[in-house]
Amino acid sequence: MERVDLQGAGARGPAPVRKSRFDLLQMLLVGMIVYIPNQTQFPVEFSIKGLNIVNVMFLWTWFLLAKRRIHTPTPAPLKGGFYFTFFVLALSFLIGQTYDASLLMEDVTALKNMIFFMLLYFLYYRAVQDVKTIRLLFAVILFVTFVASIQGLRQALDYGIASYNETRRVSAPFGWGVSNANRAAVFFAIFLPLFAAVGLFYRDSGKVRAVAYACLALGVFVVFFTYSRQTYFILAALALFLTLKKNWFIAVIIAVVLLNFESWAPDTVVERIMSTEQKEAPPTSSAATEGGAGEGKYDESTESRFIIWAAAGELISERPWGIGLNHFKREIGTYAPRYKNMDAHNNYVLITTEAGLLGPVALLIMLGSMFFLGRRTERINGSVEAKVLGVGFTVSVVAVAMGNIYGSRFFDGDVMGNFWILAALVARYGTLQKELAVKEAAPAAGKRARPSMYA
Repeated sequence: MERVDLQGAGARGPAPVRKSRFDLLQMLLVGMIVYIPNQTQFPVEFSIKGLNIVNVMFLWTWFLLAKRRIHTPTPAPLKGGFYFTFFVLALSFLIGQTYDASLLMEDVTALKNMIFFMLLYFLYYRAVQDVKTIRLLFAVILFVTFVASIQGLRQALDYGIASYNETRRVSAPFGWGVSNANRAAVFFAIFLPLFAAVGLFYRDSGKVRAVAYACLALGVFVVFFTYSRQTYFILAALALFLTLKKNWFIAVIIAVVLLNFESWAPDTVVERIMSTEQKEAPPTSSAATEGGAGEGKYDESTESRFIIWAAAGELISERPWGIGLNHFKREIGTYAPRYKNMDAHNNYVLITTEAGLLGPVALLIMLGSMFFLGRRTERINGSVEAKVLGVGFTVSVVAVAMGNIYGSRFFDGDVMGNFWILAALVARYGTLQKELAVKEAAPAAGKRARPSMYA
């Protein structure tokens, strides 16, 4: 990889100086990446409601940036999409309070958490001043994903991998509760593509590629035992997407292998996939009792989603401007009594119901702008580094988009925190390259502009 050091290039005020190998600012940046997906395993209670370790580390980092007068000469890309999303969330909060302000502090906390983790994008974008730091933080994200895979492997072996049990599903790094299994699966779907990108496009070291493929294989094996059918489909789609970018022939082979999953996937995984569709409907299905969102041909988990989404459709038709932030669980029971206090299990449905028609617009703007950020990055300078960052991030964005079809993860800080940091690293890498080009072009331009004594 080419090495570019732009520490403080073009920054306002004195250029920041890295004081030691164990610089406090760098330690905080690394610490947040490590702690965010693991925070449920190390709960710390503060007397101030809504305050936690990540908040403290965030504020401490921001203080150090201000104290050292660290700025970036190029504004953060995508800020318009972020600001519009913040506006939509705040508007949804206000709408909700006009209908029901009985849980004001819960709603305020929900709004704060949704916005807070997205602010990591701006924090890391400002904090990163050179490509060396980007490499370090990218490596830490990979390491955290690898450790989560080890945790997941331990859980799978402890639970037993020979037989399927709905209450024994891998949920690392989010603890041991079965309720976190789908969250863990989406987490892996977002970050495992980074290993795949390193393996496919990092041509500088065969050992690095081999390690990346080994980590990818471990992560995929662990995902099997989350028993998340959505994530099985996501990983299959991402495998085709990635291999098509590399070699269409390999993509065809991958497609054939995936279509014959019953011959190689663990028996418990095959059992889980085949359980989605029931061969024979029960005499009184939930679909019949709730008003006909199907004919009982799906398992309870799948069928319940159709019923909840149909009920959400009624809420949207009645109040297209939104029912209010954090109000879905309070109101869904009116239209689907059996699923009172249930989540939408689809972030597009959830944000449309709570924030109105502006909600999905904001979501799609964010996803689209991040996708094209990744595409621009992979072509920015033709380097292996740009390819790995750009392709890895692009595929992660696709995983985020797909992961919110069957779940509500876009504003889940534990799952998405490191994704916003990754987005900042990719965005900063692009602007650093542009700043370098401008810096290198300036002396040449000055030399051409110098008048000649023979003119």
